[in-house]
This record gives sequence, C-alpha cells and structure tokens, in this order.
Amino acid sequence: MSAQSAAAAQSAAASSADYAQVMKSYTADASGDSLAYPVTGTLKDVAYKDTPVGQHGRLSIGKAAGFSAPTVLDEHGQPFQLRGASTHGVQWFPQYINRDAFQSLRDEWGINMVRLALYPREGGYLQGSQAKMDAKIEEAVTAANELGMYVILDWHVLNYNPNEDAAKAEEFFTKYAAKYKNLKNVLYEIDNEPTSTSWYDGSGNDLYTYSKRITKAIRATGNQSIVICGTNTWSQDVDAVAAKPLSADGLTNVAYTLHFYAGTHYDNIKNKLRTALAAGTPVFVTEFGITDASGWGGIDIANANDWMTLLTRNNISYAAWSLCNKGEGASYLKESTSKTSKWTGSELSTSGIWLVNTSRRIQAMIDGASQSSGTDTDGSATEPSTDPTPDPTPDPTPSEPSEPTNPTAPTEPTTPSEPQTTTTGLTAEAAVSSDWGMGANVNVTVNNPSDATYTGGWKVEFDLDGTITNLWCGKIVSHTGNHYVVSDASWNASIAPKHGTSFGFGMTKAPTSSALPANLTVNGVAADASQGASDGASDGASQESGTAESSKDSTDPKTPDTPKASDDQKASDGQKTDSSDSQSTDTKPADPKPAASDLTVEAKVNSNWMLGATVQVEVGNTTDTAHEGGWTVEFDLDGDITNLWNGTIASHKGNHYVITNASWNGTIWAKQNATLGFTMSKSLFASAEPTNVTVR
Repeated sequence: MSAQSAAAAQSAAASSADYAQVMKSYTADASGDSLAYPVTGTLKDVAYKDTPVGQHGRLSIGKAAGFSAPTVLDEHGQPFQLRGASTHGVQWFPQYINRDAFQSLRDEWGINMVRLALYPREGGYLQGSQAKMDAKIEEAVTAANELGMYVILDWHVLNYNPNEDAAKAEEFFTKYAAKYKNLKNVLYEIDNEPTSTSWYDGSGNDLYTYSKRITKAIRATGNQSIVICGTNTWSQDVDAVAAKPLSADGLTNVAYTLHFYAGTHYDNIKNKLRTALAAGTPVFVTEFGITDASGWGGIDIANANDWMTLLTRNNISYAAWSLCNKGEGASYLKESTSKTSKWTGSELSTSGIWLVNTSRRIQAMIDGASQSSGTDTDGSATEPSTDPTPDPTPDPTPSEPSEPTNPTAPTEPTTPSEPQTTTTGLTAEAAVSSDWGMGANVNVTVNNPSDATYTGGWKVEFDLDGTITNLWCGKIVSHTGNHYVVSDASWNASIAPKHGTSFGFGMTKAPTSSALPANLTVNGVAADASQGASDGASDGASQESGTAESSKDSTDPKTPDTPKASDDQKASDGQKTDSSDSQSTDTKPADPKPAASDLTVEAKVNSNWMLGATVQVEVGNTTDTAHEGGWTVEFDLDGDITNLWNGTIASHKGNHYVITNASWNGTIWAKQNATLGFTMSKSLFASAEPTNVTVR
C-alpha cells in the first residue's frame, strides 16, 4: 500500500470512528409543538458537489466500525444515514412530487431522500394508474438527480402476499432497474407491508421466495443498487430474517424493512429490532409515524423520540409517513395548507414540525462532527452554525432494556447482587398513552419496590369502560363484563429489585368514556401507586393537523377521500386489514340475511417459530345474500393469544376462546369473507392450530 493510500485509509477510519461516536451519543428530544429551526419556504442554490449524492455517491450495505449490524455505507465506505420523507399514494397525491417540494425538504427540513409510495393495487399501478405513475416516477428521479437527493421506488404492497402479483412486480423492477442502473441515487423497495406471509417456510410462496425472485431480476439488469425487502406482519417481523437471509443465496446489498407507529408500537417491536441487529440483519425503516398505527391520532412524542434514539444510535435510515395535507395526524402538512412546496412553519402539522426538528438536529450534529474532524460525512446543504441545537450528551441508559419485553426472544430476569427473593409487595400503575375518542392505548406497569428479586408471577385485575382488542407482554386470564384479569407472560414473571415490568393494550370505547382502568389491583391487593393519563393522551386528543379519529379509510389505510369506518384498517397493534374485509354498513341490501349456519370458518397457521405463532381465521359467507348482525367464533388453543386484530375477545377461560366481530366487520357481504388474526405464545412442542373451531 502506498503512503498516500495508507494516509487516506487512516483518515477514513478516523472519520468513521468520529461518525459512530457522534451517532451513539444522540438522544432524541424533538418537540412537535414549535420549530427549533427556521422554515421559511426559501430555496437555496447549492453546488452539486455539496449535495447528499454529490458527497456520498452510490450507496451499499456493509459493515462499519462501531455498529453491530451491517448498515448503509456511502461510496467511500463510510456509514451514512438516509433521512427520508415518504409520499402518500402517488395515485392520490401526485401534486407533491415536484422539484420545488423536494428542494424544500432538502434545504430546510434536513431531508436527503424521498420515498415514492407506488401502490400496485388500490387504484394504483396495476389498476388503472400506470401511465400517471410512470410519469411521476420520471419526474421524481429527474428532480432528485438535479438536487443530489436519493429516491426509493416503493412497490407499496399492503396487506397481502406479494407473490400474488410477483410476475407484474418482476416486470416493473426489471424495467426501472435497467432504466436507472447507471444512476447512483435510486433504491428499490420491493414490497412495503406484506402480511400473513411467513418470511420463510419452504413453501415457495413465502416472502423469501418473492424477495429472491425480484432481487435476482434487478441484479440481472446489471443494477447493483440497494434492494429493500418487506417483512411479515406489516413489516414488523424483521427478527425472522436472520434464520434465512438472502445472503444465503449469494444476494448482497440488501436491507430488510421494519415499520412502526409511535402511538402503538413500544418495546415489543423495539425488541424485534434489537434481536435483528444482534443477529447481523441490516435494517431500514422505510415507514414510520409519530401517531398510533391508524395514522389519524394518538400522537406519542416521547415514544417517537425513544424510537429515533434507537434508530440513530444504530445508524438506521428512515422515511416518515407522509408528505401530504390529508388531515390525518401523520400528514406533515395541515389540512388547510394548499401549497405543494416552499412551505413555511405555520403550514406544518405536529408531525411535520417533529420531523423537521428531528432531521435538522441529526444533520447539524453530523455536520458539526464533520467540521471538527476536517472531513465531510453528511451532504446536507444547511449551515449547522445557524441552528440553535444543544450539544448531544450520551444517554447513560444501556441500549438493552433491563426487563425483557418480547415474548419471542425471552431472556432471564435481572439477578440482584445478593441472592434475596420475595413474593410480596408489588405495586401497579396505569397510564393512558394515547386516546383518540373511539379508542385508546394503555400501559400498565407492575413495580417491585423492594430490595429483593420478586418471583412467583403476578396478576393484575381492573375494570375497563371499553373492550380490549389487543394486548402485549401479558395474558388475559379472564374477561367477564367490564372486568379483566391479566397475568404475566411467563418470561416477565420475575421482577428485579427496584424495577418494574409493563404490559399494554389497545381498546375500543365510546368517545365520552375514560380509557383509564379502574379498581386496579395486583395479586389481589389494591394498587399502591398513583394513576393518571400520560402526556401522550393529551397529544392524541389535540392535534394541529385535524380531529383525531380511530380509523383510516374503508378501502385502504392510506386512501385520501373515502369514508372513514369506526375501527378500520390499521388496528391497535399496527395491523392493516384487507379492504375486502372492511364492509360498509351505510347501505343495507334488500334481501334478508341468511341464517348463521350459512357461515363457514377456517383457521390456518401462517407462521410458527417454536415458542409462538401467527394464526389467521376466515369467516365466510357462501350465500347470495349478506350476513348481518355480527358473528362469533369459538375455538380451543394450546397456548395464549398475545395480540388480536379484526375481532374482540369476548371471553377466555382456560384454553377456550370466544371471539366476536369488530364493530366495522359484523356484516359479511354475499360470497365474501371476514378475516381475523392473532399472534400467540405457546410451548415448544405445542400445536398452533386452533381446534374445535365453530362459528355462529
């Protein structure tokens, strides 16, 4: 190696180390109330060499010192974070795909990448909008090239198995991979949020098979750009990839998707990310929001900041949902904002303000490190010296939680320094993390205030003015009327001294009802701790961007103009339901309803990972008339439901479950199905298949 090459390598190593040190010192504290940076609608004249692509060039996935898993690297081999804005569906909001909009994001928002949400269905690319969307792709890539920004072509599969349209997807990606193979700034997201489709089960109809097929098609064109693959359960099960990554078939430069919504997804999903990173899985968050998973309300700024701390410390790139004025809480722009570029601060929603504050602070932090080390590590165009950002301070909290909160990856509870144990003295408290009128998310913490490890398990009882639709990190032991009994999930039965463990749930309720549990007890003793609604509840109740609602639109979780159902689409743990199951009840069919005996039911296991599984249950109406009045499914299960969507647990005694319809899918139209699903925990050798399944 020449002296010049050795010096360059030493400089690059120093740059990477400085970058990693800065990223790992980051603790997010962004506000959604007021801007910390000027947003005036002013565009800046930036030389191409100073743009993100001008400085960082073609990107790849690889290892970098300081980060446990492979991550995004620039063409100089340095770690690099893409900070992105995702459009809404291009067929609905094409007006925001324009050069000035992209430049506004680059110059004043701290954004260096735009993600194009290209729906194949929902009236999208394969359903009548191909010509319009092709034109917008061309406009977007041209603008991004001129501005030196990165762009993701997102094949926005939503809530179905992408293998169903694999041939069309292969045709799409072959076309654009060939067209843009010489460009440095185009990335390919091959499926947005597939659902009820295992990452790998050997069937040839799983996500691994689809991802392998499309990635090979892209590589066959000579295109070596980054490919991003969706994961099961609305791109939440990124932890499942490690057992069968595409690298096993020699396919490299690939990342895997994790999506989250801060008002719904807490430690259960964060621990999936931690598990994936520990296994060496490269992760890319191509979609997230600061709202609950419906996108409408339930803003949780504190959890959004906690998520962003986790992402940035691991150099995970991100794209926030969504660039439009739809009026839902996740939209960056207020509904009253008509401009499609050059926005000012007063035109931004809470989500928009938070995104600017977050992305600009990360940008300024990286730019400051770059200037102090004499190297260029981030290609953003904004001058950091004008930004009133505080110096980041290291977070003394370890990156791994002291309490395990993911039932799929349990760990042993913390052991105190002295071998003391107790089975008494727990306290509990409940807090409402978000409340959007027709529903809420609630967190219950069981605390061990003693100096000894608590053993023996715990049981929390409470009354609730509503119905739990989804519970995590615990088990519903019984539910009678408005009274619930919830026990530990076995892996969190022990609690370390001076520590606590939490479970959470989503619920439906009347708009005037309180979401706060009443008459809270732990192990039969009244909870000796104060209860109250958290700041997240007030965030969910009052938003700049419009009235919070519990649902997205009935035809699609992200459609802009269709009527909203009361409990639709993205359920309380992020599940998006298929449009065929979202039956409108506005118009009643003339024919009488069929008898309940005309309904059919079928249960199938979609994925099984030894200590847990995901199960789908389809209730079918085989007649020529609509079934109205609701439906009820009963079955026995050799395990415990930890999370349920598109239905409500009416009762649970022993291993017997009774599930009723959700409020919005009680009617099943002629020749149609309603689908509910759940995840479960079970013993290693237990079957995940429900037995004695009946419907009425």
